[in-house]
Amino acid sequence: MSMCLEAIDPEYLNRIFDGPHRPMKLVVTVVGQEKNIVDKEKKDYFPEDLSSIMKDAKVKHILHSSLDSVISNRVIRCKSAKEIWDTLEVKCQGTTAIKKNKRTILTQDFKHFNSKPDESLTEIYDRFQKLINELSLVDKKYDLEDSNLKFFLALLEKWDLKVTLIRDNVTY
Repeated sequence: MSMCLEAIDPEYLNRIFDGPHRPMKLVVTVVGQEKNIVDKEKKDYFPEDLSSIMKDAKVKHILHSSLDSVISNRVIRCKSAKEIWDTLEVKCQGTTAIKKNKRTILTQDFKHFNSKPDESLTEIYDRFQKLINELSLVDKKYDLEDSNLKFFLALLEKWDLKVTLIRDNVTY
């Protein structure tokens, strides 16, 4: 979803991470020369303010439009794209504690990854790549050399000759 929003307009991601744009103005009181920043009234909006507010509405629309009815019902009351995103993040990825627990489990799965005797090389690779992708979603990344080595070591003995040939001919 973030790739889609960024492709449409890179500014859309700011609406999700920073929250909606609130046009503000500086008000100076004469008595004490105090300065206050307050929300602008609609009549004081500049064209840039209106454009920014429209971006907020567009991001909200894109998020709502991309959800199925079940998930959409969970975020229908959200007032901003940021609130929708935060709600979806907890719904889809869980709380910080759940993410940490998931990271631990996936890290263990990576450490203990092995091929199964009845799997083809493609099936092993697909399962390994899925694990690598899941790890990246919980902010756990392995460099290419480490992940390739882990994959090679997880292969059954019948693949040893091919692994040796690949390892001898690949530079990182």
